[in-house]
Amino acid sequence: TMLLQCWSRRQLLAAVASVASVTSPGSLGTLAPAFAAEGGAVSLLGDPAFSFEMAYPTGWEAAPKPVKTHQMESILKGPLHKAQLGLTVDPVKIGSLEEFGTLEQVTERVLAVEETRDGVQAVELRRAAAEKGSPTYYIIEYAVASSRGKKMYLCKYCIANKRLYVLQTQAALDSYEANSDGIRSQLEEAVSSFHVITRA
Repeated sequence: TMLLQCWSRRQLLAAVASVASVTSPGSLGTLAPAFAAEGGAVSLLGDPAFSFEMAYPTGWEAAPKPVKTHQMESILKGPLHKAQLGLTVDPVKIGSLEEFGTLEQVTERVLAVEETRDGVQAVELRRAAAEKGSPTYYIIEYAVASSRGKKMYLCKYCIANKRLYVLQTQAALDSYEANSDGIRSQLEEAVSSFHVITRA
């Protein structure tokens, strides 16, 4: 049995800026994102115990980390353009993103943490948006130049059921901007498909 940890504000911020590893397959269910209509096969990543579902391109492979650092961790890697998506779930004391901060505040914190990572030379915000509802989602897109190359990150955050959900997708910057092999569309649709099932 895993001992659940109630996270402090500092730990919450660290979790918002990190994602990780291990996968759990599911069935497609009712999810039908646009990239399926474009001819790509779609698989479902979901876990009833953690109340979420999302779709991703079939053929992406699990790439678990050696050490688990979150209550639930899943990472998948695509075959091209350094594409990757990671989803983490962790317990928190608060009940919504609004309690943690506004979209502007969370965006500023996420980028500030990114700037402290080893080898990072520049971080550029491309867009940030809030999907208001129950629950609310924040979506943040930003480019990172580092000693390891240039990447684009498209991330989605949610707090519901006293859990923090962090979905981070990434791809090589040039490929993302050019939508090479539809990679930008695939990541956008994966992020769009992610949703949390709230308790009644």
